[in-house]
Amino acid sequence: MSARKPVQVVLVEYAMPPEAEVEEITRRLDRCLELRGARWMRSYITPDGRRSLCEFEAPDGESVREAFRTAGLPFDRAWIADMYHREP
Repeated sequence: MSARKPVQVVLVEYAMPPEAEVEEITRRLDRCLELRGARWMRSYITPDGRRSLCEFEAPDGESVREAFRTAGLPFDRAWIADMYHREP
């Protein structure tokens, strides 16, 4: 039995690409994330649709940064975060 690799929460902030390019960029990014053992969890997009903050699960922050670079999607910041949340 193999041990599971620890998963990090990675947050990435970036400017949204033009609407016409979103579907293709998302497809490329998903493939790049999968190759690096990472996955998208959720996104928050500003009301004007210009900025996004996305949450990923990944082995480390560099996996997500490299996926964005390979997919051709520039980002402003990417960092590891600890999650705290309120219980219902």
